[in-house]
Amino acid sequence: MTRPGNLSGAFARPPAIVAAPAILFAAYGWVVFATTFWAPGSVGIDYNAPGSDWMVLWGAAHEALHGHLPLIFDGDRFTAWLNQSLKGWLTAPVPFRPWVYPPSFLVLLAPFEPLGFLGSYAAFQALSAGLLVAAILYRSEQPRYAPWLAAAALLCPAASVNAVDGQCAFLVAALLIGGFRLAKTRPLLAGAVLGLLTFKPQFWLLVPVALAAAGQWRALAAAVGSGGALALASAAIFGIDAWVWWVRETLESFSGADPKWVQFGRIWGHSVYACAVLLGAPAKLASLVQTGAIAAGAAAVFAAFRSRLSGDLKLAALLAATLLAAPHSGSYDMVLMVIATGLWLTADGEPRPLWRWILALAVWQAAWPPVISPPARLLPLLMAAFILLILRRAYLPARLDAAALPA
Repeated sequence: MTRPGNLSGAFARPPAIVAAPAILFAAYGWVVFATTFWAPGSVGIDYNAPGSDWMVLWGAAHEALHGHLPLIFDGDRFTAWLNQSLKGWLTAPVPFRPWVYPPSFLVLLAPFEPLGFLGSYAAFQALSAGLLVAAILYRSEQPRYAPWLAAAALLCPAASVNAVDGQCAFLVAALLIGGFRLAKTRPLLAGAVLGLLTFKPQFWLLVPVALAAAGQWRALAAAVGSGGALALASAAIFGIDAWVWWVRETLESFSGADPKWVQFGRIWGHSVYACAVLLGAPAKLASLVQTGAIAAGAAAVFAAFRSRLSGDLKLAALLAATLLAAPHSGSYDMVLMVIATGLWLTADGEPRPLWRWILALAVWQAAWPPVISPPARLLPLLMAAFILLILRRAYLPARLDAAALPA
């Protein structure tokens, strides 16, 4: 048994019964990534081609910068353009790839556009991964274990999905972690960083709640100002019509008027809504449950940031609640939950009982879409239980908190 004074072994060397399957799950994910370059679908999910999501991001920036902005807000026409422009890269035409992000994201993507599709794909993944590592290492409360956590974040199955899709989970996690770790010492810079997260509004929902609960009013004002400045910059560059089109498109997608938006936009993800629908709930009930998840996530974050929890545990609660509340999230976004469990495992310098490692393993492997993996449809329950475990530490006496639950 590892002594409390030697937590390095407790975190760096999990029990073999957990470590072995964790390594296998990660290896499988990265084999899927590698084989997608020459034989998509030969191992695991057929992703068609590497960067099938990044082509939407790069394609939107390319067309917007070349004066064809209306095209990206027409899902069918934009999909046809992508299939024609990247037919040499795709192994088959993609069925539907709409642009769903606010125009402010185009400002962040514009510097990558001149690199071309492949160059920008590689550059964005490398840069966002580097930012994530920097955020995890910066002002860590457990600096001995921060490198292990950074490695876990970049090697987990969700990270391989992020890489093969060409998605933004590394950047989302980097902004959340970096922003909140800056808040105590550099609140204005923290707010500026957190304001950038408005490029994916569903992951910004709980940021104001956490900052308000922590009394970080300067950071909150800076975050609102940063997000507003990004929006104004996009309006100045691409025109106010871009925002009008985006708001209309967003409302239409959530109304369910076009079944393609529901299938490819809402169901193909890890959200509470998607899991509820896949478990048989009617769409209206699923939307109601999703609204409840947003309210519960906000309440949990407020409670965590008002509590005596350590900074890392507050951050773990925020990362988990952010995923639980998000109206849309993907398999790649489970990187946030992997980091949250890592922060939880290393929070207080004591060895972890087996049941905690098993819970961490459940999070580690949960990177497959609920639409094709029935067990993943229970993922919101796992997130909620994880958040409750963290809050339990805040409000139970320390003696009871330290007691290990039975395996």
